[in-house]
Amino acid sequence: MVHSLLFIFGFSLVFILLGASATYAGQLILRYQSLLMKVGGVIIIILGIHLTGIIKLKFLQREKKVHLREKPLGYLGTVLVGMTFAAGWTPCIGPILGSILILASTSQKVTSGIILLGFYSLGLALPFFASSLAINSFLSYFKKIRPFIRLIPIISGILLIGVGVLLVTDYFTYLVILLSRLFPLPA
Repeated sequence: MVHSLLFIFGFSLVFILLGASATYAGQLILRYQSLLMKVGGVIIIILGIHLTGIIKLKFLQREKKVHLREKPLGYLGTVLVGMTFAAGWTPCIGPILGSILILASTSQKVTSGIILLGFYSLGLALPFFASSLAINSFLSYFKKIRPFIRLIPIISGILLIGVGVLLVTDYFTYLVILLSRLFPLPA
């Protein structure tokens, strides 16, 4: 359980730092934000199409594997493995992560990027942690849902295409304004 939490901490740290960095970089080029949103929207649409399987972009499907014989450095090693996982697991999470980073880069505040990537990390962490606690139950349940597993990237791709269209057409800004009115953040 401790190793699972440290692994989650490792990949969450990298993702949250990426979110903060993307927002900071986005602030530096604030005067190009409208263009960035439109270009980012086109990229998100392309990533969504890739994720659905309609087209396959070869550069998004490459991976590099490192095999270790022993667990290095105990708990610190587990954190490092989590960080390495975050840095190198782009074939599976690249399109969605890239889309969230593009959204973070258009945010006004660094905390927005941190929050976006924090929830992204949480979304990855929950299944990892749950499976570490109940690996046998998870494996038997996974066998039941395995025939439907291809639907997840297709649905995710369709959602990304929708977000991309909203960004390109500037309707994403209206959606954010509407949602912030419906669900105001505490001061």
